[in-house]
Amino acid sequence: MQFNSIIRSFLRMPATAEGNSMLFKSGQIFYGKLGKLFSGQYAEIWLGGQKLMAKIEAPLISGKGYWFQVSYSSGEIILKVLDKEHKPFNNNMQPNHSPHLLGLRDTKLHHKFTEFLMVEQLCFTKEEIQQGARFLSSIDDVEMAMQVLKMMNKKQLPFTDRIFKSLYAVSKETTPLSSSIGQLRQLLLAEETVSETAKSLLSLLDDWEMTAKRLEQRVDATTGRDVLLAKIKQSVTRLGLNYEAQLFHNQVEKETIGTLFKPLIVKLVQENSTQMNSSIQEVAEKVLLKMNGQQLLSISNHTIQTQLYEVPIQWGAEMKNLTIQWTGRKTDDGNFDADYCHIIFYLDLENLKSTIVNMQVQNRIVHLLIINDWQEIKEQAQSFIPILQAGLKELNYSLSGVHFKTSDARNKQTREYPFSNKASFDTGVDIRI
Repeated sequence: MQFNSIIRSFLRMPATAEGNSMLFKSGQIFYGKLGKLFSGQYAEIWLGGQKLMAKIEAPLISGKGYWFQVSYSSGEIILKVLDKEHKPFNNNMQPNHSPHLLGLRDTKLHHKFTEFLMVEQLCFTKEEIQQGARFLSSIDDVEMAMQVLKMMNKKQLPFTDRIFKSLYAVSKETTPLSSSIGQLRQLLLAEETVSETAKSLLSLLDDWEMTAKRLEQRVDATTGRDVLLAKIKQSVTRLGLNYEAQLFHNQVEKETIGTLFKPLIVKLVQENSTQMNSSIQEVAEKVLLKMNGQQLLSISNHTIQTQLYEVPIQWGAEMKNLTIQWTGRKTDDGNFDADYCHIIFYLDLENLKSTIVNMQVQNRIVHLLIINDWQEIKEQAQSFIPILQAGLKELNYSLSGVHFKTSDARNKQTREYPFSNKASFDTGVDIRI
């Protein structure tokens, strides 16, 4: 499965609730349905499956939909109806898609954006709506861009150009990160003169490759699994994905920054030298936006943690891609609860081709579902099951069963949302490779 396809599914998943109550900022605008009416101009408003109590400034009709704008008075929510004529929407009428209500011009794009905000029942300030409209007018995939805006809203991210471009890039870019890094390396090697930053970057990539080769030469003294794990650890460390946070918390020496990939890419982009090949600048910017986008998707709250990374692994003379995504609750010490987890491996193997391994863990009991179209896979896999069972036992897990299906037998949920855990994201850990 291509990485951008995974991201698209991830963006379109229902947002995980950050809490049970809704918090509003003054000036936010949303489309909601009026519920029960109470004395003193109080009303029940339904928004995104949740309800709130607020004071309304106009006589409205219960059961109808309206555009509201939030304000506060003495700590109390006051809702202003944006449509001065108070024209409601019900099942027999078309909703008011007029962009003018949101401060937008009357264009096809703005009508589409207005309808999206209404259907999704998102809360945006007028400034965020106008900024979002500017973002939409600057790109080619409006549908994907609106999903990005929705995620920015749900995660309460600032509506800045850089954040939008990063999330949009990670969802649109089809080139694997490993390929982009290889392309950047070739472009730098082709230059007669490069900056000190570019030299440091090339040195890092050379050392990365040599270390991986040394690990492969140890295969006689260690298992292939240990070699792979060592390579993954090396890649995560050298990428420097979280170097900003580590630097902020004094968890990394400033001298070490120059030996990590991401800070060197940041520096290379910031240099923006007039002598630099424009292709180098373009590829470096693309790599940085994609890495930033993955980190933005990996924001977590106090109880639920979500991580999504594309990690290049040096394998022989080439770089391969490892895509990892997991979501789950934290234990009291801040780690994942590995007793209850849901793990999915997305693999594209040389002989078995497209393969999905769906692993569910309940109270350290493991159930495996393998999805593959090779007719003999069930028969050929039988000899490996006892080995798997013994390996899991060493880790204090027990195997309850291994089942096989073809890709046509995948359920609708898996096809539509390959990252989705229907039971609940706050009951375990999801890892996607």
